[in-house]
Amino acid sequence: MTVALLTSQQPAEALALGSGWARDGEDVVVVLLDAATIVLRPGHDDAANLREATEAGVRVWAHDHAAAERLIVPGDTEVELVDLEAVAQLVGEPETRAQWW
Repeated sequence: MTVALLTSQQPAEALALGSGWARDGEDVVVVLLDAATIVLRPGHDDAANLREATEAGVRVWAHDHAAAERLIVPGDTEVELVDLEAVAQLVGEPETRAQWW
C-alpha cells in the first residue's frame, strides 16, 4: 500500500508526517502542488524537512507547472517533477491511499 500525501499549502507538515510513516516502513509519496512547491527554492526555511523526508525514504513529487510558475528548478534534490496526469494515476491506483494535507 502506498500513502500519497498531497499538499498545496503545508509542505513542512506533510513532509514531516510522511517522514515518520516512511521510517515506520510505509511507502510514502508527498506530492507538492501549487504554493507548496516553494519549499524547493534554494535556502527555503523548510529545506531541512525536505532533506529529512528524502533521507527517510519518502518519494517527493512536485507539480512541474506549479514549480515553473514560481521559477523554481529543483537543484540536486531527489524531487521528481511530474505532471498532473502522473498525480492522477498515483491517486487512482487501487493500492494508493491518498490524503489531502
